[in-house]
Amino acid sequence: MTLKEFKRFADLYGGDIDRWPATDGVDALTLLEDSAEARAILADAAALDALLDRAAPAVTEDSVQRVLKGIAARLDAPVRPAPTPWTLAAAPMRFWPTAGFLAAMGMAGFLAAAQGVLPVSPPQANGYAEVVVNSSYLGAIQ
Repeated sequence: MTLKEFKRFADLYGGDIDRWPATDGVDALTLLEDSAEARAILADAAALDALLDRAAPAVTEDSVQRVLKGIAARLDAPVRPAPTPWTLAAAPMRFWPTAGFLAAMGMAGFLAAAQGVLPVSPPQANGYAEVVVNSSYLGAIQ
């Protein structure tokens, strides 16, 4: 193993040779016996590991398993559809309120016309233009 490879493995796996792949760990031990520079690289990696261990909170295996089980439970849970507003309900639910409203308005219009509340005038339009002009929102335009 060369020093360049040793540095790469120290950067990847840290300052503990037990975490290195087994075949590379044996070669690294041989290089450590012969090279002071390799020992310095390993010492730097070990110091970095110690800093990272102090900076990062310790996480127990039980905590990791609890989080993984929670994620798996949420992924396996059936998807609950969002509630549908009454205006977008299925057809049987939509038909009856509309039909009831229209029936009530029809009855109110009939009673208003029968009692004379709304005067009903006979149609006098002779053509389409008179219907459009006389029924505009602005009133009769002459």
